[in-house]
Amino acid sequence: MRYFTVHIPSGLNQGLPAEGTPSHARQVLGAALFVREGFSWPAFFFSIPWAISNGLWFSALAMAAALSVIIGLPEIFSLDWVSCTVLLIGYALFCGFNGNDWRRLGLDQSDWDLLGVIVARDRGHALIRFAHQLSNDVEDESDVSAAKVPGLSSIGPRLDFGPSPGFWS
Repeated sequence: MRYFTVHIPSGLNQGLPAEGTPSHARQVLGAALFVREGFSWPAFFFSIPWAISNGLWFSALAMAAALSVIIGLPEIFSLDWVSCTVLLIGYALFCGFNGNDWRRLGLDQSDWDLLGVIVARDRGHALIRFAHQLSNDVEDESDVSAAKVPGLSSIGPRLDFGPSPGFWS
């Protein structure tokens, strides 16, 4: 199972139908962006174009500067091809391991709100689980009569979107 963070634009709640309505849930679901936790293969293979395509301009500039230093080091210090290869692979691994975190940081700085974390097999399954969670929230808020019945308490928001993670998950 993989972890996905769910992000929506921060202005989504302004000028739209009230929270808890089905049309609001559809708009949240349509605007939701899922970012997988873990290694980013596109950032590993295509670091600078990947950063530009995700709107991470300063990260792309930093990557270009780091790459130019790595490429220029062999000329300055007369390194052999093995050292150059190790430096380039290290750069690619650094970009791959930090790519999704940089994307999350870029979304946070671009006024996207983090809604939560979903545990799912893949992005499609995460979308289904998120839609199911939204539909449960809409049903809970629309079912006012159950909250008024004595002895029944209203169900609060569900904070976990999946099974509790274990040590090896």
